[in-house]
Amino acid sequence: MTPSLKMLGFAAAVALSLPVASQALASPETDALSECLVRSSTPDDQLVLTRWVFAAISKHQGVSDLASLSDAQFKAVNQAGGALFSRLLTENCPAETTAAIRVDGAKAIETAFTALGQTAMQDLAGDPGVQSALTGMVGYMDQARLFGMLSQAAKK
Repeated sequence: MTPSLKMLGFAAAVALSLPVASQALASPETDALSECLVRSSTPDDQLVLTRWVFAAISKHQGVSDLASLSDAQFKAVNQAGGALFSRLLTENCPAETTAAIRVDGAKAIETAFTALGQTAMQDLAGDPGVQSALTGMVGYMDQARLFGMLSQAAKK
C-alpha cells in the first residue's frame, strides 16, 4: 500500500472519530464535498460505513472483548469500506474531492467523512433495537440524585 493510500485510510478513520467542531472550520469546497458524500450515499452505503467503523473500533483493547470478528470478516468489512470510499471520492464526487483537497489538503477528507459518519450514526441511532439498548442504561443511573441536581439548577 502506498503512503498516500495509508494516509487516506488513516484520515478516514480519524475523521469518523473527530468532534463536530472540526467541520466549523471547513472551507466552502470541503462543505461541498461533505454534502456530496452525504447526498451520494445510500442507506446501504451508510451501513457499510457503520460496519467498517464498528470493526475498526472493535480492535481497541478496551472493547475487543465485546466483539469477535474473524480475520475473514474483518477483511470483508475493510474491502467493502475501501470500495465505498473509492466510489464516493472518485465516481460520485470527483470534482468536489479535487477542489476540497486543493484548498484544505487531507483535512478535507477527514472533515467530509466526519459529516458522512455522523449521518450514518444518526440513522443507526434511530433503529428501535439501538434505541432500546441505549435507554437500558437509564435504569442504572442514580435518577434521584440527577433530578435533584437539575431541580436545584432550575431554581437559580
